[in-house]
Amino acid sequence: MKWISITPADLESALNKPQLEILKSSRLGLNGVDAEVIGLIVSRIRAEIASSEVNFLDEDHSTIPPELKECALRLAVEALQLRIPSMELSDAQKRHADYARDTLLRVAESKLYISRPEHPISTGLSKKSAATLRHRRPVATGESLRGL
Repeated sequence: MKWISITPADLESALNKPQLEILKSSRLGLNGVDAEVIGLIVSRIRAEIASSEVNFLDEDHSTIPPELKECALRLAVEALQLRIPSMELSDAQKRHADYARDTLLRVAESKLYISRPEHPISTGLSKKSAATLRHRRPVATGESLRGL
């Protein structure tokens, strides 16, 4: 399935009119904030997917699965509010951000499958690999570094 990129227009559609006006009139401006916030949210979503044992990432680092678009937008709105405190979130927006975090947690825990991208790269470690890494002895220890 073709993964998608989040655009500033997508983000604007997730804001209510007063929030959009506050954002447009802020010293940060609409375009600069949008691009930075979108990049951070896309990175976060991809990190959650990468920690899954069952899901794959697209080789294009700017894309996310279409079913996580709403999660991205809800978290981006919340991130904008943190940068512009005068832009208050509604109770519904707060609930949606909480739901988005819960959804991403389910993805990370391999409890929620997402669509496989057209150009997949594997993510996460198998349970056996993760257990091996947990029990592996550290390479540099106080004993091995003594005398240096």
